[in-house]
Amino acid sequence: MEEQHKVEPAEYDLTRRSMFGAMTGLGAFAAMADSANAQAKGDDKPVFNAYDRTKTFGNNEMNSGLPWTAKQTGNFDLEDPIQNNLAKLKISGNLIGKRTYIPMLTRMLIARDDLPGGLLLGAASMFTWQLQVPDAKAFPDLPSGTAIMRSMFTAVYLDPNTMMPVATLKNPFNGAMMTLEDYTFVENFLVYPKGGSRFIEEPQFANNNPNESRPVLIKPWGDDLVLFNGGIYKEPGKHQPRFTENTWRSPAADVMNPDVALVQTNYNFLGVNKAFEKPWTGYKMGDIESFVSLATGKKVHSAEDLPDFHKRVLAEKYPDRL
Repeated sequence: MEEQHKVEPAEYDLTRRSMFGAMTGLGAFAAMADSANAQAKGDDKPVFNAYDRTKTFGNNEMNSGLPWTAKQTGNFDLEDPIQNNLAKLKISGNLIGKRTYIPMLTRMLIARDDLPGGLLLGAASMFTWQLQVPDAKAFPDLPSGTAIMRSMFTAVYLDPNTMMPVATLKNPFNGAMMTLEDYTFVENFLVYPKGGSRFIEEPQFANNNPNESRPVLIKPWGDDLVLFNGGIYKEPGKHQPRFTENTWRSPAADVMNPDVALVQTNYNFLGVNKAFEKPWTGYKMGDIESFVSLATGKKVHSAEDLPDFHKRVLAEKYPDRL
């Protein structure tokens, strides 16, 4: 198979996952735009802060929505935008309406200007998501085949030297005693049939034309297919730099086999964002330090298949995230 399409680097893709989250409502979107303009004039108010994100679904959408399924589940022509999108969704989730879990272990480093940085935190984290049929009243005039992704993110921070939960740690780079705070949020994405998407809470990450073709790069690599995606948060401001890059790797034969509904997938994530977004680490707005997060994970489709560590650290503490 030949190397497939390249994706424009400045667009955020829903299958990242981003470990970043959203302010909600149209008023929040307007406020964010106003804040971006203010920053250009020197105002210190940030456009984006991850801890402003919505924690839970307001109307139990994760459990009440109608699962979305696809008619085609294999034999994808990766040059065709619609089939490329189906392959992406099968690699990163599934096409039969089941819930998907992405348990991860993460290392978080501090990057500093002109000074050495290093390891600051570990994390046990997890995405829980499901493709659902969009409500036609809430989202009229969508292209046929559009899905809505309901997504939850959950993270418990760890001692990086043991990768075990602790209540407090000393930040070796600024001397602050950190009281570690868990991180939870929810997100909603419209997934258009030709590969584009709209981040409902934060269109700054993705707000594509519903009818535009936006295939991703899915590269044959030995017996596997590797899906590449990520993106850059577009609003300028003191929250920059902010970007992600993600890779998903699955057996090519299983992805292409219509009778294999749930394929094994390994996941890797790189994210960069400003350290002041976690004020409990001792950083404030105006500090230039950034977090560099590296995560490794895998995809499972049952809570029973989560790693035992995640069952203890995440699932027992947050059973509602399953």
